[in-house]
Amino acid sequence: MDERIDFTRMQQAGPPEDLWPAIAGELDRRRKHRFVRRVSALAAVVTVVVLVALLIDAPAPPAGEQQIASPATENASAEMTLADLRAASARLESRLSDQRQRAVGGMELESLLWLEAEVAWLDEQLADAPSDRELWRQRVVLLEELNRRYADGDWRREMLLASV
Repeated sequence: MDERIDFTRMQQAGPPEDLWPAIAGELDRRRKHRFVRRVSALAAVVTVVVLVALLIDAPAPPAGEQQIASPATENASAEMTLADLRAASARLESRLSDQRQRAVGGMELESLLWLEAEVAWLDEQLADAPSDRELWRQRVVLLEELNRRYADGDWRREMLLASV
């Protein structure tokens, strides 16, 4: 231990020559990767916005699909008074608000959106003619169909039935 170290003879060591180019290359690679992720996220957002816009601006269903009800339901609602039709509509609307809280399978979603749009169109018509019995009858028929479709589209109920 008596030997002294001569620091003047030591070589000065620095970083390896390829260290800084390797760091610069890694930073460039990360920058490009970050750019690709951001562009992908932007493309996904644009796709979702376009799909939502298409669903909102979807045209009305063909005339054959506008009234979906059995003849028995149509005959029963044709005999009802205006007050009865309004009460039935309110009752069905109340049941429908409970049905809308449930999960719905993807296969039913399009038909539900069509029916919801049809009810909204009828509501606009009823705002102009609140005592039109035919419009109220159509609204009751559509609300019955919506309630039935929401009940049928509950995928959790189907899973429970399948597990039994």
